[in-house]
Amino acid sequence: MSDYFSAPVFVLGLPRSGTSMIAGALRICGAWTGETVPGGMENPRGFFEHMVIRENIVKQVLWKLGCDPLGVQKLPPVGRLPAFSGLDRAIRDIIEHDGYRHDRPWLYKDAKLSLIWPVFKPVFPGATWVIVRRDTESIINSCLGTSFMKQHSGKRDFWMQFVDNYQLRIRALQESGAECVEIWAPDLVMGSLGSLQNLVMRLGLDFREAAVKRFISPDFWHTTDRSAPVHVPVSEV
Repeated sequence: MSDYFSAPVFVLGLPRSGTSMIAGALRICGAWTGETVPGGMENPRGFFEHMVIRENIVKQVLWKLGCDPLGVQKLPPVGRLPAFSGLDRAIRDIIEHDGYRHDRPWLYKDAKLSLIWPVFKPVFPGATWVIVRRDTESIINSCLGTSFMKQHSGKRDFWMQFVDNYQLRIRALQESGAECVEIWAPDLVMGSLGSLQNLVMRLGLDFREAAVKRFISPDFWHTTDRSAPVHVPVSEV
């Protein structure tokens, strides 16, 4: 039997990039997610973040690093971060308590993994890191139009710098030797499912095309053309 626990699927990227959509599609295709954050007016299909891991692990790691637990204001430094002893045991206990039976790949989705991946990578060297992409202007516009993001700032320059800082950390992840797969969320909304199908097959899941198409509906997910210019990160706060 495969050691699924040691090879999780981590879905990350910029907030408002489509991470929830990708995580939800992978759950449809058989990935285990456990009890996740329910949807709301601004994300009706759901957020697909395991609630206990988010609150008891991810936010606590950020807090212990002296950073913003919401991953918006003060961010961790780029690169090496201190180890957190017992992280694997804590996560194993959480997901097993939630019903995980080690019979299929398990998934954790959280944009904040973009900030603290150096804490998780040594603990889960066999992980697949799914990086969700969306053009920068769409991300910024979505942050400015979403209440739980806009509460931090209503200024475009703030969110431009925010994007820069996340991109720096995601680039460091890609350069770290981790197994990374990029998925452009707008492609899926526009009906091009090839990249998702390839990922599903790579993970040993079952590609359920009809169910995925129903889930990824323009009625619930909004996008712009991915050919829009992408802002390249150039500086650090």
